[in-house]
Amino acid sequence: MEYVNTKNIAIATGVVAAVGGAVAIYQKNKDHVVAAVEAGGTSFSVALAKESDVTQILDRVNFPTTSPQETMSKVVTWLKDKKFDSLAVASFGPVDLEENSPYYGYITTTPKPNWGHTALLKALEEFKVPKAFDTDVNAPAMSEAVLGGHSRGRKISSCVYITVGTGIGVGVVVGDTPVHGLVHPEGGHILVPRMAGDEAFRSTCPYHANCVEGLIATGALASRIGKPASELPSVPNTDPLWETIGFYLAALCANLVLTVSPSVIVLGGGVMNRDILYPIVRKRLLELLNSYIKSPMLTTENIDSYIVRSKFGADSGLIGALYLSKLALQKH
Repeated sequence: MEYVNTKNIAIATGVVAAVGGAVAIYQKNKDHVVAAVEAGGTSFSVALAKESDVTQILDRVNFPTTSPQETMSKVVTWLKDKKFDSLAVASFGPVDLEENSPYYGYITTTPKPNWGHTALLKALEEFKVPKAFDTDVNAPAMSEAVLGGHSRGRKISSCVYITVGTGIGVGVVVGDTPVHGLVHPEGGHILVPRMAGDEAFRSTCPYHANCVEGLIATGALASRIGKPASELPSVPNTDPLWETIGFYLAALCANLVLTVSPSVIVLGGGVMNRDILYPIVRKRLLELLNSYIKSPMLTTENIDSYIVRSKFGADSGLIGALYLSKLALQKH
């Protein structure tokens, strides 16, 4: 991306847009570099990729999520040494996505200590490139819809991406557009019925007694096993914990099927590294829906192609952020 400080300019091979007081010339025949930040509750990942293929990461770094000032300082320092043509942030939330709001680019009322009302985009204002901002689940929902290989012979019309980790997030894309509306989906806080025998467990969500996040995000799982969340990988497959997780995820998916009716639901996040969860969620979902929705995808023969994992694995969120950066570049 070239920046020219003049107001009247025309170029036959590119697109002209104002960025940070300068004029940016987008050269269509150039393979630009896009940058992105995946802002997670546990860690921040920053990466670069070519505009032509955001699934191939050129350079990357990961920082633990500590205080806002310390974490963002590390992000800025790393980016200062790089050359790139656009920048996107895909963040845990809730966040403000209204571009006309004075708090656009902020994390707002997050339950994560010390991160409420954090101005993420403002911390990156020194980088005078096209920028985009969305949730850390809307961004991968967008890339999964386009790049995830879920087409089944034709382009899918909608996609839901669910991440299960420190929090539980739900991204929704209809057509090519992420759902924002009032703010954005906060599906991790959908209220669900308690699993039989689980009525006594106390939700770890400070806002809701029966939301999915408060029942099976990693903080809740640590409470269930009486050990730090870092010990979850040592819990055997035979432990009833995994059936509990599967039930509540299936309840979340059932609500999404009945309200959004997505073409595909992609499950990701650290907790979903446990392979046995996928068949549990699929089985429980069919039980909860009880054949009410008539679709070939909601059958024992095809449910494996409806509730799926991302082919990008642990990089699904970061690739989503890079895809968001690519869209910002092309928009400008």
